[in-house]
Amino acid sequence: MSRDPMPFDENDFTKKTTQNLKTGFNEVKDQVSDLTSKAKEKAGQVADTVSEKLGQQRGTAAETLDRAASTIHDKAESIPGGPKVVDFTHSLADGMQSTASYLRDHDFNDMGKDVMNICRRYPTQSLVAALALGFLLGRTRR
Repeated sequence: MSRDPMPFDENDFTKKTTQNLKTGFNEVKDQVSDLTSKAKEKAGQVADTVSEKLGQQRGTAAETLDRAASTIHDKAESIPGGPKVVDFTHSLADGMQSTASYLRDHDFNDMGKDVMNICRRYPTQSLVAALALGFLLGRTRR
């Protein structure tokens, strides 16, 4: 038995360590890439499902508005208050029908673009409306 220390090749050790680190890094990188792609795929599926459900809700809301507008038109003549009230009632029902038509003809992407255009065109009014809506929502949550 010799008491000589084992020969140690520093270059060989450095090469092997570097190679092991690169291999480990590449494995982690591949796993993260796989997880990311799976997460994106799942998010896309969820977005499609939500979009489909919201589209159905949009159609239901449009039908409900149409029925309500039709009922208001039918009952407008029997409302007391004279011709001005009757005209106002008919114009209210026409607005509801217009809203129903807009809901049917536009998807949420188009609606978002329209809202952004309105906010850009009327920034002050949009800010005031957002603040008022936030205040009302906050009051209802108490």
